[in-house]
Amino acid sequence: MEFLGKVFEIVKNIGEGLEIVKTIKEWYGYHSGLEESMQNLKRVIEYLSAQENDINKQISSAEHQPYIKRKTEVEVWLRDVQQLKSDVQRLEQEVVGERSLFSRVRLGKHIFEKIQEVEKLQEKGRAFDGLLVYDFPTGGLLMPPTKDLVESTKARNMERVWECLMNEDVRQISVYGMGGVGKTTIMKHIHNRILKETGKFDTVYWVTISKAFNVPKLQSDIAEALNLCLSNDEDETIRARELYAALLSQNKKYVLILDDLWEAFPLETVSIPEPTLFNGCKIVLTTRSLDVCRGMDCTAVKLELLTEQEALTLFLRKAVRNDVVLAPDVKQIAAKIAKKCAHLPLAVVAVARSLRGVEGTHEWRDALNEFTKSTNEVSSGESTVFEQLKFSYSRLGDKVVQDCFLCCCLYPEDHEIKESQLIELWIAEGLIPEMNSVEAMVDKCRSILGKLTSACLVETISKLGLGHVRIHDLIRDMAFKITGGRYRCMEKDGGLWSEDHEKISFIFNHRTELPIRPLVCPRLTTLLLQNNGIWLIPDSFFTNMPCLKVLDLSDNNIRWLPGSISNLENLHALILSGCKQLEYVPSMEKLKALKVFILTRSLIKEAPKGIEQLVNLRKLDLSYNSRLETFSITKLCGLSKLMWLIIDATRVRVSREDLMCLSQLKVVCVLFHNVQELTMYVTSQQFHGLEEYRLGVEQLDTFRQSSHDFISLSCMPSLRNARDLYKCVVWGCNRLESIFSSSSFSKDDQISLSSVSELTLFDLPSCRVLFDGISPTHNISFNLEKLSISNCHSMKYILPAQLLQNLPNLVVLEVKSCESIEEIIVGEEEMNDSNTITFQKLGVINLDSLPRLKSIYTGTMVCKTGFQIRVEDCPMLRRLPLSLHMDNNQATAPPSLERIWGEQEWWESLEWDDPRTKTILQPLFKKELQFALIAKIDVHDILFVGTLVSSCSIALPL
Repeated sequence: MEFLGKVFEIVKNIGEGLEIVKTIKEWYGYHSGLEESMQNLKRVIEYLSAQENDINKQISSAEHQPYIKRKTEVEVWLRDVQQLKSDVQRLEQEVVGERSLFSRVRLGKHIFEKIQEVEKLQEKGRAFDGLLVYDFPTGGLLMPPTKDLVESTKARNMERVWECLMNEDVRQISVYGMGGVGKTTIMKHIHNRILKETGKFDTVYWVTISKAFNVPKLQSDIAEALNLCLSNDEDETIRARELYAALLSQNKKYVLILDDLWEAFPLETVSIPEPTLFNGCKIVLTTRSLDVCRGMDCTAVKLELLTEQEALTLFLRKAVRNDVVLAPDVKQIAAKIAKKCAHLPLAVVAVARSLRGVEGTHEWRDALNEFTKSTNEVSSGESTVFEQLKFSYSRLGDKVVQDCFLCCCLYPEDHEIKESQLIELWIAEGLIPEMNSVEAMVDKCRSILGKLTSACLVETISKLGLGHVRIHDLIRDMAFKITGGRYRCMEKDGGLWSEDHEKISFIFNHRTELPIRPLVCPRLTTLLLQNNGIWLIPDSFFTNMPCLKVLDLSDNNIRWLPGSISNLENLHALILSGCKQLEYVPSMEKLKALKVFILTRSLIKEAPKGIEQLVNLRKLDLSYNSRLETFSITKLCGLSKLMWLIIDATRVRVSREDLMCLSQLKVVCVLFHNVQELTMYVTSQQFHGLEEYRLGVEQLDTFRQSSHDFISLSCMPSLRNARDLYKCVVWGCNRLESIFSSSSFSKDDQISLSSVSELTLFDLPSCRVLFDGISPTHNISFNLEKLSISNCHSMKYILPAQLLQNLPNLVVLEVKSCESIEEIIVGEEEMNDSNTITFQKLGVINLDSLPRLKSIYTGTMVCKTGFQIRVEDCPMLRRLPLSLHMDNNQATAPPSLERIWGEQEWWESLEWDDPRTKTILQPLFKKELQFALIAKIDVHDILFVGTLVSSCSIALPL
């Protein structure tokens, strides 16, 4: 026993010694890495500040509406961010010049803690369930006056239609939008306005088209509007001749309104004379379908929906008598009902009228519950709206398109669905027929999406070039009703699982646990559980789901998948994107039917067993698994149907031979062992058959060293022969001062990186200029098409004017968050303001968060092709380099200028060389900042993306 006691004492001493060593090592890290840690902290603070700015912008735009205020938790979060930023500023001042050992250790530890605080605040900022709440006055809400917010949307819609009517170049106009948006109401106002404002037109004819369209019926309806009696002859030709003669014989400038048109038709089949400038006539039609607008060769005007506040105002006006003052809790219930009406005027009015006379909190709450259920036991008003919406669905005709639409209802209310995710779901569901081309399948999906958008069943949204889709609540309820209970999207309070359910969605349900007892779901084919924070799935959870085909567990906190998943023999798609804690996936050898397997951003170290048995697999995506290294590509040779192979951003390396046995590949994203293997592959026949690819090579020590030794990117030896490099991304290179340098010219006047088509520069604190040294000669031409620069705080300008001759292909110029930028294009000293620069292909200038920017160019800028300018948060920019175009002594906007985007306050502050400029350019200005960056670059077949370097990331050459 005494001996054992001494052993334990020794072990204890060793343990204490190890703890001391660990602590010393930690202290040393704080001391030696102090400056680098400070830089990391500043970097994450910038991201946090960007997140703060985005939230503040959303809040600021919404708080102008009555009875809206920010949530208390959001207010606290913003205050915490400000406090943290102040703490970081103080820390930065303390770090400068500090040499004391203990002070550096203390500061290093504080920096480490602050980085953790930043990460927590970022996560909390992303987790907000809405930023705003209603804040009605406690004394009760009086009914709004007659002229209320509802008038603003109606007025905007009317003016857009009226402008087309007054435009001599527009002869046929289509007013389109979803059923119930107010097309007929708007046109009735237009009809009356035409009659009142005489001089432009002599008369107006109104014809309502029946849903079951036919030519004789339309001819009769038009004749009735003309007070004309057509003959009873069944011959359409004879009736057409009579109608045509009647319309022409009146010698009147008329407007013919065709309300609720469902099919396009040639005017000559009905014998409606073509409206021309000579006869002074016009045709206006209303429809739910953009395809009808196109088929009728019309100028289309899409009607805007009500804003949330306008919907509430209209709802209260229709639901509550003028002498009634609602209690605060009733007003909140009313707001919820109004919101569920999808901002649709007809739906708001119909539901509101059905609730007129309801009194007391209990009755209102009961009404909300009934409306939410969306059962068959609804009022006649609601039934009318539903039938109108359902008719749009029925008119789709194609069952595949209809099924694709029904899939949209599996996403939560008001959710903005990424188009890419929706397309992935449609393919996983097997709704898109299998093709030999990935591009063809995607095109098919986008075609279907276009049909749904044209039918106004979904709304497309663009966020800086990223496509999203949104489905209105009422239409979503209609979709669920069509499925007859087979589809279910669980709300946050859960809900009951049923044996009859075929598709169940828990997307963003915020569930962290699943039922322990096995669920019996014999008909279930689709289960969507992504974005929930689930950390454990019971082992028998999937036991009684024999028909399951699509399973999505993305963005959860699970560490391993249960064994019961291995027995889902009918599974077609298993999606595990962004499961950052996932370490283990059981054997997949029984999943012979699997076609899509996506497992990204996890902690797995080896690929799941049995992948080589998945003989029907079309898509395999194991990208961004940074620990994945045990995976032999040769095992995949039996997967003869594989079209997608995506394993980049892992430790897996491939050779040319690994890929050559997979004959059906269309999308390849991999890293090769070396440049030689990559070179051999890109010269192969298989490579030339690819439709999309990202290819790179394993990082070389010599290249890693070069990122530290050179202050200009083009001087790096590794890049001097990069003649086939098309896309280059550079970030985090702290010593880099320039991208191109004249010192890197070769004897034949060639320069490194001249082949790059897309150049992105991010977070380069020392980068002063894009091009350093003597400007290249006229015969040197860069292939650059897109230039994007952000967080490069040492830059004062972007391009010298004399360099533009070397950039003939530049299409997109984007500069963001560069605090020292004063000019975008700077001329030589001897140049004066009258100088003009010309861009051959420039399409977009996007400027954002440039606090010192004073000038885009001091002279005049001319673009040969259509271009747009977007400016946001550039308070010192007071002039645009634009001049009016003179046509026969008539001043007009520059012919190629398509749009100017910006804040209203900035637009009003601009100064102009010619006082007429602002008035002439006003129609081209748009203050909404939901700007879609128009990518006019075809990047198909040009992407070579490289790997991460310790302090520099860059695409690598062939």
